[in-house]
Amino acid sequence: MLHDTWKTRLIRFAHLQAYGKPARQATASQSCRTILGRTLYKRKSMTSSSHWLNQIKGEVRPDEMMSQHTSLRVGGPADLYILPQDLEDLKLILRNHGDSPLFFLGEGSNLLISDRGVRGIVVSLKRGFKRITLPEFSTNAQGEEVATLKVGAGVKMSYLAKFATKYGLTGMEDLVGVPGSLGGAVVMNAGAEGTETGDVLKSVTVLNAEGDLVTYGRDQLEFKYRKTIFPQQPGVIVHAEIVLKTGDAAEIQGRIDRHLKRRSQTQPLSLPNSGSVFKNPQGEKAGQLIEQAGLKGYTVGDASVSIKHANFIVNKGSATAADVRAVIDHVRAKVKERNGIELETEVIIAGDW
Repeated sequence: MLHDTWKTRLIRFAHLQAYGKPARQATASQSCRTILGRTLYKRKSMTSSSHWLNQIKGEVRPDEMMSQHTSLRVGGPADLYILPQDLEDLKLILRNHGDSPLFFLGEGSNLLISDRGVRGIVVSLKRGFKRITLPEFSTNAQGEEVATLKVGAGVKMSYLAKFATKYGLTGMEDLVGVPGSLGGAVVMNAGAEGTETGDVLKSVTVLNAEGDLVTYGRDQLEFKYRKTIFPQQPGVIVHAEIVLKTGDAAEIQGRIDRHLKRRSQTQPLSLPNSGSVFKNPQGEKAGQLIEQAGLKGYTVGDASVSIKHANFIVNKGSATAADVRAVIDHVRAKVKERNGIELETEVIIAGDW
């Protein structure tokens, strides 16, 4: 709930644009923009009061430091941070945000937010969208027993893999180490060990600007390497259906254990990081290119290319977002200089730079 001490301040906030200028009337002709893999909505009108914030059943926090909500532990303040409790809260936000940009956040992995923070409203789905339905069993066209689960966008991928194992369902084992939540994994078709999120998806349901739920079947999602129809397709992902085959729970658990052990041996899990920083160029491994350029251990401030895995940048204590970005820029320049390859970031760079 909104603390009374902030009400006066937020009434003023509701009359400001993202960068502190007097708000102007939004029109239907305004083009959509995207932040953090989610499309900002066209608005035909905007509210002139913050009273709607008092109707939020979840939490509303002004000036929330994003370093508390990113796996890299960097990032400045959001003008407003909201944890919607349910779909009705989310609809309320979409109806009333006006010209203030919306920035949708899950677990904060695969993300670099500026030290200056985020102008507008950050909406985190990690609290109110964490439900997983019990498996519904059926037989597929090949005569195999499968189970369908409806999974909230805020469910951690690691938890989803362990939940599936509990019911003897296979298909999520390789994805147990994917950082972040299902919503973000869907947007970028996240993957590991040759398995992608799209391999298990049946459908994705989004909430659109009009407050309607729209479902896309897997044949509409256009899966590619680290890419789907999102964020170009408007809408906030609220849940997805996945289909998994049945298997032996002990064998599935064994595969998860082996994967987690290998991950702990090859990735810098003891230090804050964002996951893989760069996408693998076709036919190449980004980590190998970085290592061949002699960049393991390269450091700016407290941000450093991991000694354990060169495609990770770690926060060794008090790194800033500027430190991390400086390391990213240096790595890209050196790899291009040595190999002629332009590394593309997998990590999303967002906020007010």
